[in-house]
Amino acid sequence: MKIFQAGNIIFLIFSGFLWGMQLVLESPKMIYQEEETIFLNLTILNDSSEIETHVIEFLQPRENNLMYIGNLHKLKIEGIPEMTNFTNHMPPEPKPHSPQTNKNYKPIVLNPGETYKIRIPFFYDYYPVKLPATFNVNFCWLNKTSNAVTFTVLPTKGTRRGDNLIINGDFSQGEDGTPYGWKVLDDRTRWDSSQKFLMYSVDRKTAETEGYWASSIFHEISSPGEYILSVRTKTSGPTIIIFVEGWGIVGGRRRRIERNECFYHQPINQTWEKQVRKVKFTNPEVKWMRLKLYVYGSPGDVWFSDISMIKK
Repeated sequence: MKIFQAGNIIFLIFSGFLWGMQLVLESPKMIYQEEETIFLNLTILNDSSEIETHVIEFLQPRENNLMYIGNLHKLKIEGIPEMTNFTNHMPPEPKPHSPQTNKNYKPIVLNPGETYKIRIPFFYDYYPVKLPATFNVNFCWLNKTSNAVTFTVLPTKGTRRGDNLIINGDFSQGEDGTPYGWKVLDDRTRWDSSQKFLMYSVDRKTAETEGYWASSIFHEISSPGEYILSVRTKTSGPTIIIFVEGWGIVGGRRRRIERNECFYHQPINQTWEKQVRKVKFTNPEVKWMRLKLYVYGSPGDVWFSDISMIKK
């Protein structure tokens, strides 16, 4: 008998009954808020006396060590029919790194007793799931299935003010360093609850390559429709674009099907500027809207405050 521990889970593996690749799935938390991005942790254990290989399809960029779900690997999600064929790849993002997409692909090689750890982005919000929702999830590969993990996602605690469609548009609400109603990527984003702004600090490499962004959670809207978008911004270098995205159901999952691009050209200084744009959706299949606060071009700091979107 072997004892294998992953996080708070202890597995007893009996020789002669279980062998080869063992799969251990973990959820870092039992309760998540709508603003949080969920990453499940997978451990692959070689419990055989032979060298084993495992082909893993990675989400790009490969260096982030995130697993692509939807081809060789599956997630079995109980009780959520909208997520029967779950994938965490969102076109037009780069195709997953796999033997089919890269001639230099090399599989993971594990000696006896070795483990490999990888994260699985659980993008439930790509699907029309109503919150609160409880997910019971297994990881599946060929004829092997991991243990089940169970966790619950709660709707945001943030609120709207007046006719503003955006939850917590003034960045006054939140907890534990995260503003309600907004998804942030990492610690390059800072939320100031006292001065009520969201600020990015962007280095040159990021600014000159993929850029940087935070986004709102999804908001239900009616389309066709016209809206007035208002925001206060300031920048020490980066160029600002706010993408006002319209999302609908395509092939059983949420997909972006329309987009307004609002460019904000302003002097590079420490002065706040209020800017107003008209935006509209014409596709009647648009059911949800999301704001993506995007910056690129030059390194520096960018501030956002007092965001509103009001139907005309």
